[in-house]
Amino acid sequence: MGGDRMSIESDVFGRYRPDGKRCEAYGFQRAGDVWRLERTFFDGAFRAAVTIDAVGRVTGEVIDTMTDEEYLPLRLKNPAGSYVYGVRHAYEELLRGIAEACFVRVPFASAQANRICMKVQETWGDAPEFPWKEKAYATSGVFRHSETQKWYGLIMPVTWTKLVSGRDGRVEILNVKVGDAASAAAQEGRYPAYHMNKKYWISIALDDTMTDDDIWPLLAESYAFAARGKKRC
Repeated sequence: MGGDRMSIESDVFGRYRPDGKRCEAYGFQRAGDVWRLERTFFDGAFRAAVTIDAVGRVTGEVIDTMTDEEYLPLRLKNPAGSYVYGVRHAYEELLRGIAEACFVRVPFASAQANRICMKVQETWGDAPEFPWKEKAYATSGVFRHSETQKWYGLIMPVTWTKLVSGRDGRVEILNVKVGDAASAAAQEGRYPAYHMNKKYWISIALDDTMTDDDIWPLLAESYAFAARGKKRC
């Protein structure tokens, strides 16, 4: 009964970060660096055990209160029957309520992407734009130079296989324009640009392989390129 055990929680909490005081007020119990909460739902037929780990990642387990066992059909990608869909919908509603009550909305999923975003706003005053409505690109944020309106950064989620053949999982990347893309992309944590001209752009994995301090000069170089020329109409 496979299915991605993280998918439901990741879909709800992907761009949220926990607030400890609000978690405590809501009823989460702290054990070391971990927060835990249990709630019954679906007229008491199920119990959700929700855990927030030290880095803010949320996991959950849904228990059938009659059998006291995990309700595995919830995790199937294509479950059969309206009952399972009903349970899943109720669980998602429970999680969304927790997100609104205990978490703070952030622009991106990864901690490094949000740190970079904050520094961009503090340094140049540019907030990310999210111009695409398509679901596949809806969480991709663009940074534009305020005067020329040219892009100097693009943060977007991709599968690792877009960067490294055969590697599983997903990662957020930062695309920037640099003077010597071929040389820059040859170093650890940097890759030929995904979805952009590889002659001028590179992709940086925002998984802390590179430190924020190492990324910043590359982003500043891209900002300098965007500052050139006339404003786009």
